[in-house]
Amino acid sequence: MSANQMDTRKGPFLSLRERNRRYAAIRARMKERGIGALIVGGSNLTYLSNGLPGELFGVLPAEEGEEFTSVLIWRYLVDIPPNTLREAQDWVSDYRGAKNPNVTIVERLKELKLENGTIAYAGRFGHSGYNFIMKQLPSLKIVDASDILDDIRTIKSDEEIALIDHANGLFNLAVEAIHHKARPGMLGREVVQIGLNAMFEGGADHESGFSLNFGPHPKQNPVLAWICLDRRIQEGDVATLTSHPHFRHYAGHTDQEIIFGTPSQLHLRMFDSVKKVHSAVVSSVRAGVTQRDLIEAYETACRDTGFQTCEHSQIHQYGIEVPEFPGPAFKTADTKGGKGLGTAGNFTLKSGMIYSISPVLIDGATEDLILGGTTMAVTDSGFRELGKRPVELLVAG
Repeated sequence: MSANQMDTRKGPFLSLRERNRRYAAIRARMKERGIGALIVGGSNLTYLSNGLPGELFGVLPAEEGEEFTSVLIWRYLVDIPPNTLREAQDWVSDYRGAKNPNVTIVERLKELKLENGTIAYAGRFGHSGYNFIMKQLPSLKIVDASDILDDIRTIKSDEEIALIDHANGLFNLAVEAIHHKARPGMLGREVVQIGLNAMFEGGADHESGFSLNFGPHPKQNPVLAWICLDRRIQEGDVATLTSHPHFRHYAGHTDQEIIFGTPSQLHLRMFDSVKKVHSAVVSSVRAGVTQRDLIEAYETACRDTGFQTCEHSQIHQYGIEVPEFPGPAFKTADTKGGKGLGTAGNFTLKSGMIYSISPVLIDGATEDLILGGTTMAVTDSGFRELGKRPVELLVAG
């Protein structure tokens, strides 16, 4: 990418130094295990390519002198000059269009003289692709090295944290726009459009979005969010917004409650309790504590409120994906057998982990559900808030 093009980028972006850090860390682990090349797909591919349009797979050789190869859908490259992608970004210079990506992968492995070696995959890699490569290269050994990427991606660099902070700031724009413009009588999809317009005007990636649930009895559920698109907001409805903005492929993630009209005493009391529970959980955040410690802080604080806990409480990591789970290097035993910990299990917090913490409270009589969240980067002494979205109950209309 030319200096002129580099100057046009707005907001934080990932540097070549960040790319080289990732490649070096992954290659060191590959060499320890005798892996000659790594095939990546899905978000692991985004992590290594910084996101190219139409990319299907990537191949990272273990040797530093060999380039990372990105395999793209063939039609993305047929009607543009060969250097178009090279001039538009600075992470990947070896990209190849493929009608059959498995053929292109085999060709790259042959170039690397790995026909009799050991390679690995991390992320999406289907059974048909595995079979094709093994038929073409029967002496090749293929192993799973997903744990390498899981470990390295768990801790975010300063550049990654800057992108996540920026993404969360985009959700703030959506919340402010909805707070000022959304009113009873509007369809849910009209309110969502207000928020999306604000995020896109702020520079959000096109895959950005957020869910919107609303009704007299607040909930937070993807199915209800879909149903709410064609419902009209009524006076007294409580809206729950859950953010998924993206900026340069990194996500923001938190929650916001907005009440249309005069809040009920129950909802005021519930949100006041949510703020206290949230404070109790985040005060426990620092490097060295465990996920179990955070869940117990949530459960203990809830007992003092008179409201119920919820398995849907969002106390988890994220980054390129929402959620993300820590690699095996961070896992630790749990005295309660994993109960209430979710898919990630128990693990130890380290500086550089990103957390969305949105404790949920449920009223036993009405089953109303209220939550309030923030997002943060774990530090050795505690945490640093990202996005600066305060835990507050907004009133609109």
